[in-house]
Amino acid sequence: MRRGVIGRGGPVLAILGAAVALAASPLAAQETLAFSDEELQRGQRLYQAHCGRCHGVLGMGGEGPGLAVSRLPRAPDHAAVVDVIRDGIPGTGMPGLRATILPDEEAALVAAHVISLREAQLVEIPGDPDRGRQVFETTGVCYSCHIVEGRGVGIGPELTGIGMRRGPEYLRASLVDPSAELPVFRSGARSGFAQYLPLRAVTSDGTVYEGMRANEDAFTVQLVTATGSIVSLRKADLAELEKRFGHSLMPATASLSSEDIDNLIAYLAGLGG
Repeated sequence: MRRGVIGRGGPVLAILGAAVALAASPLAAQETLAFSDEELQRGQRLYQAHCGRCHGVLGMGGEGPGLAVSRLPRAPDHAAVVDVIRDGIPGTGMPGLRATILPDEEAALVAAHVISLREAQLVEIPGDPDRGRQVFETTGVCYSCHIVEGRGVGIGPELTGIGMRRGPEYLRASLVDPSAELPVFRSGARSGFAQYLPLRAVTSDGTVYEGMRANEDAFTVQLVTATGSIVSLRKADLAELEKRFGHSLMPATASLSSEDIDNLIAYLAGLGG
């Protein structure tokens, strides 16, 4: 059974099971002593307003990684958390927040709240990750779209390290209703670009291509087919181009038992440590 963390004072989500105590981090306690309870509460409100959508209002993660962990690899201390808030993380979906949006004083309070999440409670995520790996490997479907540690086909998101990028709630929603939580590319001017968009293209001679959009500009579109092949098409040669917003190529998991889904979530949540 894999464990995650949940912020102080928040309700424990049913899918995560019962909470157990976790000793407070001495470093976290030392770094948050410089802030009053009132300041930490303000930092929590600012965090929920600016960060909660991706990282979860309790820090458990969602579209972004969970922050209620013993150590953040890219931000081990308060100053580093402030830097990440201000500069973002290039090459990821983590944008920076300019001082005009989040003044320095408020960024420091948000960082203090993030640090305080280390003094959280552990919660148990139901499921057996070893059995979840077996489910992943034996369905005959998962590896046809996803890559894990070099194995599989990369039509959908690579899942190596997915546990560091998505929270358990997000993973469950993605399994139960694949169209409910579709990844979105967020970086600068391309904010809101649907990262995994199913396409159906029909050429003027009647040839049909279906797959996942890899890239698109004003004149061409590239897609990845179910076999992993990349097809580049000129829009001028197409009789039809259907963009299936709100759809996913991932099949629903209705054939899996609730136990299988729990095990699969436990396995995915553990990828990346």
